[in-house]
Amino acid sequence: MNKILVVLSLLFVLVGCKEPLPKESHIMPAEWEMQDAVMINYSGPSEFSSMVEGVHSGTRDIIRELAAITKVYVLINEDYNKDSLSRLFHAANIDTSHIVLLPVYELFSMGVPRDYGPIVVKDADGKNKLMRFHWDYVGADFYDRDTAWAKRREAIRDRYFEQMSQLLKMDVVRNPLAIEGGEIELNGNGVALLVDSFCRKRNPSFNQSQFDSLLASSLGVKKVIWLREGVAEDPGPVPRKSIVEDIYGYGVGGHVDEFARFANKNTVLLAMATKEEAASDPLKKINYDRMNVNLDILKKATDVEGKPFDIVFMPIPDVNPVTYKIDTANMDFPVSVFYSDHPEWKQGDSIRFMPAVSYLNYLVFNDRVLIPKYYKKGFPESCMEKDALAKALFEKHFPGKKIIQIDPWGVNFAGGGIHCWTQQIPK
Repeated sequence: MNKILVVLSLLFVLVGCKEPLPKESHIMPAEWEMQDAVMINYSGPSEFSSMVEGVHSGTRDIIRELAAITKVYVLINEDYNKDSLSRLFHAANIDTSHIVLLPVYELFSMGVPRDYGPIVVKDADGKNKLMRFHWDYVGADFYDRDTAWAKRREAIRDRYFEQMSQLLKMDVVRNPLAIEGGEIELNGNGVALLVDSFCRKRNPSFNQSQFDSLLASSLGVKKVIWLREGVAEDPGPVPRKSIVEDIYGYGVGGHVDEFARFANKNTVLLAMATKEEAASDPLKKINYDRMNVNLDILKKATDVEGKPFDIVFMPIPDVNPVTYKIDTANMDFPVSVFYSDHPEWKQGDSIRFMPAVSYLNYLVFNDRVLIPKYYKKGFPESCMEKDALAKALFEKHFPGKKIIQIDPWGVNFAGGGIHCWTQQIPK
Protein backbone atom coordinates (compact mmCIF):
# COMPACT_ATOMS: atom_id res chain seq x y z
CA MET A 1 0.00 0.00 0.00
CA ASN A 2 2.87 2.39 0.73
CA LYS A 3 4.11 1.99 -2.80
CA ILE A 4 0.62 2.59 -4.16
CA LEU A 5 0.31 5.81 -2.20
CA VAL A 6 3.70 6.99 -3.46
CA VAL A 7 2.74 6.24 -7.06
CA LEU A 8 -0.59 8.01 -6.69
CA SER A 9 1.14 11.04 -5.26
CA LEU A 10 3.14 11.18 -8.47
CA LEU A 11 0.21 10.75 -10.86
CA PHE A 12 -0.04 14.49 -11.58
CA VAL A 13 -1.35 14.05 -15.01
CA LEU A 14 -3.05 11.58 -14.27
CA VAL A 15 -14.27 6.20 -8.63
CA GLY A 16 -16.41 5.39 -6.63
CA CYS A 17 -20.18 5.48 -7.17
CA LYS A 18 -22.27 4.77 -10.24
CA GLU A 19 -22.74 8.13 -11.91
CA PRO A 20 -26.05 8.99 -13.62
CA LEU A 21 -26.08 9.80 -17.30
CA PRO A 22 -26.13 13.47 -18.34
CA LYS A 23 -29.77 14.43 -18.97
CA GLU A 24 -29.09 17.38 -21.26
CA SER A 25 -26.74 18.22 -24.08
CA HIS A 26 -23.43 19.97 -23.46
CA ILE A 27 -20.55 21.07 -25.63
CA MET A 28 -16.90 21.71 -24.89
CA PRO A 29 -15.73 24.85 -26.72
CA ALA A 30 -12.48 24.61 -28.65
CA GLU A 31 -9.45 25.79 -26.71
CA TRP A 32 -8.82 28.62 -29.16
CA GLU A 33 -12.22 30.18 -28.40
CA MET A 34 -12.42 33.02 -25.86
CA GLN A 35 -11.60 32.09 -22.27
CA ASP A 36 -12.55 33.73 -19.00
CA ALA A 37 -9.85 32.18 -16.78
CA VAL A 38 -7.41 29.30 -16.36
CA MET A 39 -6.97 26.85 -13.48
CA ILE A 40 -3.53 25.55 -12.49
CA ASN A 41 -2.07 23.45 -9.67
CA TYR A 42 0.78 24.63 -7.47
CA SER A 43 1.60 21.65 -5.29
CA GLY A 44 4.16 18.99 -4.53
CA PRO A 45 5.15 16.33 -1.97
CA SER A 46 7.96 17.09 0.47
CA GLU A 47 9.29 13.54 0.21
CA PHE A 48 10.37 14.19 -3.40
CA SER A 49 12.12 17.50 -2.83
CA SER A 50 14.47 17.18 -5.80
CA MET A 51 11.51 17.05 -8.17
CA VAL A 52 9.24 19.56 -6.44
CA GLU A 53 11.35 22.69 -6.95
CA GLY A 54 11.55 21.94 -10.66
CA VAL A 55 7.78 21.51 -10.75
CA HIS A 56 7.25 24.74 -8.81
CA SER A 57 9.68 26.68 -10.99
CA GLY A 58 7.97 25.55 -14.19
CA THR A 59 4.54 26.23 -12.73
CA ARG A 60 5.54 29.77 -11.72
CA ASP A 61 6.65 30.44 -15.30
CA ILE A 62 3.24 29.33 -16.57
CA ILE A 63 1.40 31.39 -13.95
CA ARG A 64 3.47 34.48 -14.81
CA GLU A 65 2.39 34.41 -18.45
CA LEU A 66 -1.24 33.62 -17.68
CA ALA A 67 -1.65 36.18 -14.89
CA ALA A 68 -0.36 38.96 -17.14
CA ILE A 69 -3.59 38.90 -19.16
CA THR A 70 -6.23 36.73 -17.49
CA LYS A 71 -7.63 35.52 -14.19
CA VAL A 72 -5.81 32.48 -12.80
CA TYR A 73 -7.22 30.13 -10.19
CA VAL A 74 -4.16 28.67 -8.47
CA LEU A 75 -4.99 25.48 -6.58
CA ILE A 76 -2.63 24.95 -3.64
CA ASN A 77 -2.09 22.48 -0.82
CA GLU A 78 -4.12 23.30 2.29
CA ASP A 79 -0.97 23.62 4.39
CA TYR A 80 0.51 26.33 2.14
CA ASN A 81 0.53 29.84 3.62
CA LYS A 82 -1.29 32.20 1.27
CA ASP A 83 0.66 35.29 2.34
CA SER A 84 4.01 33.55 1.93
CA LEU A 85 3.01 32.24 -1.47
CA SER A 86 1.85 35.70 -2.58
CA ARG A 87 5.22 37.13 -1.56
CA LEU A 88 6.97 34.34 -3.47
CA PHE A 89 4.94 35.17 -6.58
CA HIS A 90 5.76 38.87 -6.22
CA ALA A 91 9.46 38.02 -5.97
CA ALA A 92 9.10 35.96 -9.16
CA ASN A 93 7.68 39.02 -10.97
CA ILE A 94 4.16 37.57 -11.14
CA ASP A 95 1.19 39.95 -11.24
CA THR A 96 -0.96 38.68 -8.36
CA SER A 97 -3.88 41.02 -9.05
CA HIS A 98 -5.36 38.39 -11.38
CA ILE A 99 -4.64 35.42 -9.09
CA VAL A 100 -7.11 33.63 -6.81
CA LEU A 101 -5.46 31.16 -4.41
CA LEU A 102 -7.62 28.16 -3.53
CA PRO A 103 -6.47 25.71 -0.82
CA VAL A 104 -7.59 22.17 -1.71
CA TYR A 105 -7.61 19.14 0.59
CA GLU A 106 -4.95 16.56 -0.39
CA LEU A 107 -4.42 18.36 -3.68
CA PHE A 108 -1.14 16.76 -4.68
CA SER A 109 -2.35 13.17 -4.33
CA MET A 110 -5.29 13.85 -6.64
CA GLY A 111 -3.71 15.11 -9.83
CA VAL A 112 -3.79 18.13 -12.09
CA PRO A 113 -6.87 20.11 -13.23
CA ARG A 114 -6.72 18.87 -16.82
CA ASP A 115 -7.09 15.24 -15.80
CA TYR A 116 -8.38 14.78 -12.27
CA GLY A 117 -10.52 17.89 -12.22
CA PRO A 118 -13.55 19.09 -14.16
CA ILE A 119 -13.86 19.89 -17.84
CA VAL A 120 -15.79 23.14 -18.22
CA VAL A 121 -18.60 22.71 -20.75
CA LYS A 122 -21.61 24.73 -21.86
CA ASP A 123 -25.22 23.62 -21.64
CA ALA A 124 -27.92 24.33 -24.23
CA ASP A 125 -28.45 27.80 -22.74
CA GLY A 126 -24.75 28.68 -22.92
CA LYS A 127 -24.24 28.34 -19.17
CA ASN A 128 -20.92 26.91 -17.96
CA LYS A 129 -21.04 23.58 -16.12
CA LEU A 130 -18.38 21.33 -14.57
CA MET A 131 -18.32 17.95 -16.31
CA ARG A 132 -17.16 15.24 -13.91
CA PHE A 133 -16.01 12.06 -15.61
CA HIS A 134 -15.31 8.80 -13.81
CA TRP A 135 -11.79 8.61 -12.35
CA ASP A 136 -9.95 5.28 -12.27
CA TYR A 137 -6.40 6.56 -11.78
CA VAL A 138 -5.74 6.44 -15.52
CA GLY A 139 -6.48 2.72 -15.64
CA ALA A 140 -3.87 1.68 -13.07
CA ASP A 141 -4.05 -2.06 -12.42
CA PHE A 142 -4.17 -1.64 -8.65
CA TYR A 143 -7.40 0.40 -8.74
CA ASP A 144 -10.53 -1.37 -7.47
CA ARG A 145 -13.49 0.91 -6.89
CA ASP A 146 -14.99 -1.44 -4.27
CA THR A 147 -12.11 -1.18 -1.80
CA ALA A 148 -12.24 1.06 1.27
CA TRP A 149 -9.20 2.89 -0.05
CA ALA A 150 -10.89 3.70 -3.38
CA LYS A 151 -14.08 4.82 -1.66
CA ARG A 152 -12.08 7.19 0.52
CA ARG A 153 -10.38 8.62 -2.55
CA GLU A 154 -13.78 9.13 -4.13
CA ALA A 155 -15.00 10.96 -1.03
CA ILE A 156 -11.97 13.26 -1.30
CA ARG A 157 -12.82 13.88 -4.94
CA ASP A 158 -16.41 14.69 -3.93
CA ARG A 159 -15.01 17.36 -1.64
CA TYR A 160 -12.79 18.68 -4.42
CA PHE A 161 -15.70 19.08 -6.84
CA GLU A 162 -17.78 20.77 -4.16
CA GLN A 163 -14.98 23.30 -3.71
CA MET A 164 -14.71 23.85 -7.46
CA SER A 165 -18.47 24.25 -7.80
CA GLN A 166 -18.60 26.83 -5.01
CA LEU A 167 -15.56 28.74 -6.25
CA LEU A 168 -16.63 28.92 -9.88
CA LYS A 169 -20.38 29.08 -9.17
CA MET A 170 -21.04 26.27 -11.63
CA ASP A 171 -23.15 23.14 -11.27
CA VAL A 172 -21.52 19.71 -11.57
CA VAL A 173 -22.72 17.24 -14.21
CA ARG A 174 -21.57 13.63 -13.83
CA ASN A 175 -20.65 11.21 -16.59
CA PRO A 176 -19.78 7.50 -16.13
CA LEU A 177 -17.10 7.35 -18.83
CA ALA A 178 -13.48 7.10 -17.68
CA ILE A 179 -11.88 10.00 -19.53
CA GLU A 180 -9.43 12.78 -18.62
CA GLY A 181 -9.04 16.17 -20.23
CA GLY A 182 -5.60 15.28 -21.60
CA GLU A 183 -7.01 12.13 -23.14
CA ILE A 184 -9.39 13.82 -25.56
CA GLU A 185 -8.80 16.56 -28.13
CA LEU A 186 -11.68 18.38 -29.85
CA ASN A 187 -11.79 20.53 -32.97
CA GLY A 188 -14.74 22.68 -31.86
CA ASN A 189 -16.86 21.28 -34.67
CA GLY A 190 -17.90 17.87 -33.40
CA VAL A 191 -14.71 15.82 -33.97
CA ALA A 192 -12.63 14.25 -31.19
CA LEU A 193 -9.26 12.51 -31.13
CA LEU A 194 -8.94 9.57 -28.71
CA VAL A 195 -6.37 6.79 -28.28
CA ASP A 196 -7.80 3.33 -28.90
CA SER A 197 -5.27 1.35 -26.84
CA PHE A 198 -5.81 3.62 -23.82
CA CYS A 199 -9.48 4.61 -23.80
CA ARG A 200 -11.42 1.51 -24.85
CA LYS A 201 -9.98 -0.84 -22.21
CA ARG A 202 -11.01 1.59 -19.47
CA ASN A 203 -14.65 1.64 -20.57
CA PRO A 204 -15.49 -2.05 -21.14
CA SER A 205 -19.07 -1.82 -19.84
CA PHE A 206 -20.19 0.52 -22.64
CA ASN A 207 -20.90 -0.62 -26.18
CA GLN A 208 -20.03 1.69 -29.06
CA SER A 209 -23.49 3.22 -29.24
CA GLN A 210 -23.55 4.01 -25.52
CA PHE A 211 -20.03 5.43 -25.64
CA ASP A 212 -20.86 7.68 -28.59
CA SER A 213 -24.08 8.85 -26.95
CA LEU A 214 -22.29 9.79 -23.73
CA LEU A 215 -19.59 11.72 -25.59
CA ALA A 216 -22.24 13.53 -27.61
CA SER A 217 -24.29 14.57 -24.58
CA SER A 218 -21.30 15.58 -22.46
CA LEU A 219 -18.91 17.25 -24.92
CA GLY A 220 -20.81 17.69 -28.17
CA VAL A 221 -18.81 15.01 -29.99
CA LYS A 222 -20.35 13.77 -33.23
CA LYS A 223 -17.39 11.80 -34.55
CA VAL A 224 -14.35 10.10 -32.98
CA ILE A 225 -11.03 9.49 -34.73
CA TRP A 226 -9.47 6.53 -32.94
CA LEU A 227 -5.68 6.83 -32.98
CA ARG A 228 -3.72 3.68 -32.14
CA GLU A 229 -1.01 4.55 -29.59
CA GLY A 230 0.73 7.47 -27.91
CA VAL A 231 4.39 8.44 -27.69
CA ALA A 232 7.11 6.43 -25.97
CA GLU A 233 7.82 9.26 -23.51
CA ASP A 234 4.31 8.77 -22.05
CA PRO A 235 4.45 5.21 -20.66
CA GLY A 236 2.10 3.90 -18.03
CA PRO A 237 -0.02 3.90 -16.11
CA VAL A 238 2.38 3.19 -13.25
CA PRO A 239 5.20 2.01 -15.54
CA ARG A 240 7.25 -0.82 -14.06
CA LYS A 241 9.62 -1.60 -16.89
CA SER A 242 11.87 0.39 -19.15
CA ILE A 243 10.63 1.99 -22.34
CA VAL A 244 13.64 0.66 -24.22
CA GLU A 245 17.10 -0.48 -23.09
CA ASP A 246 17.76 1.17 -19.69
CA ILE A 247 15.56 4.22 -20.38
CA TYR A 248 12.58 4.73 -18.08
CA GLY A 249 9.76 7.23 -18.23
CA TYR A 250 6.78 8.39 -16.23
CA GLY A 251 3.36 9.10 -17.73
CA VAL A 252 -0.15 7.76 -18.11
CA GLY A 253 0.10 5.59 -21.22
CA GLY A 254 -1.86 7.33 -23.94
CA HIS A 255 -2.87 10.96 -23.55
CA VAL A 256 -3.42 12.51 -26.94
CA ASP A 257 -2.26 15.98 -25.86
CA GLU A 258 1.30 14.63 -25.94
CA PHE A 259 1.30 13.95 -29.68
CA ALA A 260 -1.80 15.04 -31.66
CA ARG A 261 -3.67 18.37 -31.38
CA PHE A 262 -6.04 20.45 -33.46
CA ALA A 263 -4.71 23.88 -34.46
CA ASN A 264 -8.14 24.69 -35.88
CA LYS A 265 -11.16 22.67 -36.96
CA ASN A 266 -9.40 21.52 -40.15
CA THR A 267 -5.75 21.08 -39.09
CA VAL A 268 -4.12 18.35 -36.98
CA LEU A 269 -0.62 18.78 -35.55
CA LEU A 270 1.14 15.41 -35.24
CA ALA A 271 4.45 14.72 -33.46
CA MET A 272 6.65 12.93 -35.98
CA ALA A 273 10.27 11.81 -35.91
CA THR A 274 12.20 11.64 -39.17
CA LYS A 275 13.51 8.45 -40.76
CA GLU A 276 17.04 9.53 -39.93
CA GLU A 277 16.15 10.04 -36.27
CA ALA A 278 14.42 6.68 -36.12
CA ALA A 279 17.53 4.98 -37.48
CA SER A 280 19.79 6.35 -34.75
CA ASP A 281 17.59 6.80 -31.67
CA PRO A 282 15.65 3.87 -30.13
CA LEU A 283 13.06 6.15 -28.50
CA LYS A 284 12.42 8.05 -31.71
CA LYS A 285 12.19 4.72 -33.57
CA ILE A 286 9.27 3.72 -31.32
CA ASN A 287 7.63 7.08 -31.94
CA TYR A 288 8.26 6.94 -35.67
CA ASP A 289 6.56 3.55 -35.97
CA ARG A 290 3.61 4.50 -33.76
CA MET A 291 3.01 7.88 -35.35
CA ASN A 292 3.07 6.45 -38.85
CA VAL A 293 0.20 4.17 -37.86
CA ASN A 294 -1.63 7.21 -36.48
CA LEU A 295 -0.79 9.12 -39.66
CA ASP A 296 -2.47 6.46 -41.80
CA ILE A 297 -5.57 6.75 -39.62
CA LEU A 298 -5.63 10.54 -39.88
CA LYS A 299 -5.16 10.45 -43.66
CA LYS A 300 -8.33 8.37 -43.98
CA ALA A 301 -10.31 10.44 -41.46
CA THR A 302 -12.74 13.22 -42.32
CA ASP A 303 -14.57 15.92 -40.41
CA VAL A 304 -18.35 15.95 -39.82
CA GLU A 305 -18.82 17.33 -43.33
CA GLY A 306 -16.76 14.57 -44.92
CA LYS A 307 -13.73 16.76 -45.64
CA PRO A 308 -10.16 15.52 -45.02
CA PHE A 309 -7.86 17.16 -42.50
CA ASP A 310 -4.64 19.03 -43.14
CA ILE A 311 -1.89 17.18 -41.25
CA VAL A 312 1.18 19.08 -40.07
CA PHE A 313 4.25 17.30 -38.70
CA MET A 314 5.69 18.71 -35.49
CA PRO A 315 9.24 17.82 -34.39
CA ILE A 316 10.02 15.70 -31.36
CA PRO A 317 12.34 17.56 -28.94
CA ASP A 318 16.04 16.65 -29.04
CA VAL A 319 16.73 16.05 -25.37
CA ASN A 320 18.84 13.32 -23.83
CA PRO A 321 17.68 11.02 -21.04
CA VAL A 322 19.02 11.95 -17.60
CA THR A 323 21.29 9.40 -15.89
CA TYR A 324 20.65 8.54 -12.23
CA LYS A 325 22.86 6.51 -9.92
CA ILE A 326 21.04 4.16 -7.57
CA ASP A 327 21.66 5.12 -3.96
CA THR A 328 19.77 2.82 -1.61
CA ALA A 329 20.45 5.12 1.35
CA ASN A 330 18.98 8.20 -0.34
CA MET A 331 16.10 7.09 -2.52
CA ASP A 332 14.49 9.91 -4.50
CA PHE A 333 12.45 10.43 -7.64
CA PRO A 334 12.57 8.97 -10.24
CA VAL A 335 14.53 5.90 -9.06
CA SER A 336 12.15 5.43 -6.11
CA VAL A 337 9.18 4.88 -8.44
CA PHE A 338 10.73 1.83 -10.09
CA TYR A 339 13.10 0.45 -7.46
CA SER A 340 10.81 -2.06 -5.71
CA ASP A 341 10.01 -3.73 -9.04
CA HIS A 342 13.70 -4.29 -9.78
CA PRO A 343 15.36 -6.37 -7.05
CA GLU A 344 18.29 -6.87 -9.42
CA TRP A 345 19.29 -3.19 -9.08
CA LYS A 346 22.26 -2.68 -6.79
CA GLN A 347 24.00 0.24 -5.13
CA GLY A 348 25.90 2.21 -7.76
CA ASP A 349 23.93 0.90 -10.75
CA SER A 350 22.46 3.54 -13.03
CA ILE A 351 19.33 4.07 -15.09
CA ARG A 352 18.33 6.73 -17.60
CA PHE A 353 15.10 8.71 -17.26
CA MET A 354 13.26 10.48 -20.07
CA PRO A 355 10.80 13.20 -19.01
CA ALA A 356 7.46 13.53 -20.83
CA VAL A 357 8.77 16.03 -23.38
CA SER A 358 6.57 17.26 -26.23
CA TYR A 359 6.02 20.45 -28.22
CA LEU A 360 2.34 19.56 -28.46
CA ASN A 361 1.61 19.82 -24.74
CA TYR A 362 0.85 23.53 -25.19
CA LEU A 363 -1.92 25.85 -24.01
CA VAL A 364 -3.95 28.31 -26.06
CA PHE A 365 -5.39 31.18 -24.03
CA ASN A 366 -7.12 33.97 -25.92
CA ASP A 367 -4.57 35.80 -28.10
CA ARG A 368 -1.57 33.77 -26.89
CA VAL A 369 -0.16 30.27 -27.17
CA LEU A 370 2.17 28.99 -24.46
CA ILE A 371 4.54 26.40 -25.92
CA PRO A 372 7.56 24.41 -24.67
CA LYS A 373 11.17 25.41 -25.27
CA TYR A 374 13.84 22.90 -24.27
CA TYR A 375 17.32 24.10 -25.17
CA LYS A 376 19.70 24.84 -22.31
CA LYS A 377 23.43 24.55 -21.74
CA GLY A 378 24.61 21.00 -22.29
CA PHE A 379 21.78 20.07 -24.65
CA PRO A 380 22.55 19.31 -28.32
CA GLU A 381 22.48 22.23 -30.75
CA SER A 382 19.77 20.40 -32.66
CA CYS A 383 17.50 21.01 -29.66
CA MET A 384 17.80 24.77 -30.25
CA GLU A 385 16.98 24.24 -33.92
CA LYS A 386 13.92 22.16 -33.01
CA ASP A 387 12.74 24.88 -30.60
CA ALA A 388 12.96 27.45 -33.40
CA LEU A 389 11.20 25.17 -35.88
CA ALA A 390 8.39 24.47 -33.42
CA LYS A 391 7.88 28.19 -32.80
CA ALA A 392 7.78 28.91 -36.52
CA LEU A 393 5.16 26.22 -37.05
CA PHE A 394 3.01 27.57 -34.24
CA GLU A 395 3.27 31.08 -35.68
CA LYS A 396 2.12 29.75 -39.04
CA HIS A 397 -0.82 27.72 -37.75
CA PHE A 398 -1.97 30.12 -35.04
CA PRO A 399 -1.94 33.37 -37.04
CA GLY A 400 -2.62 36.51 -35.04
CA LYS A 401 -1.63 34.92 -31.74
CA LYS A 402 1.51 35.67 -29.74
CA ILE A 403 3.68 32.56 -29.32
CA ILE A 404 5.38 32.41 -25.92
CA GLN A 405 8.07 29.82 -25.20
CA ILE A 406 8.79 28.62 -21.66
CA ASP A 407 10.88 25.82 -20.17
CA PRO A 408 8.56 22.98 -19.02
CA TRP A 409 11.42 20.62 -18.04
CA GLY A 410 10.57 20.46 -14.33
CA VAL A 411 6.90 19.85 -15.04
CA ASN A 412 7.76 17.20 -17.65
CA PHE A 413 9.66 15.28 -14.96
CA ALA A 414 6.38 14.78 -13.10
CA GLY A 415 4.84 13.11 -16.13
CA GLY A 416 2.97 16.05 -17.64
CA GLY A 417 3.37 19.42 -19.29
CA ILE A 418 1.93 22.89 -19.75
CA HIS A 419 -1.42 21.58 -21.00
CA CYS A 420 -1.66 18.92 -18.28
CA TRP A 421 -1.10 21.43 -15.49
CA THR A 422 -3.83 23.80 -16.68
CA GLN A 423 -7.54 23.81 -17.51
CA GLN A 424 -9.26 26.63 -19.35
CA ILE A 425 -12.60 28.15 -18.35
CA PRO A 426 -14.47 29.41 -21.42
CA LYS A 427 -16.37 32.70 -21.47
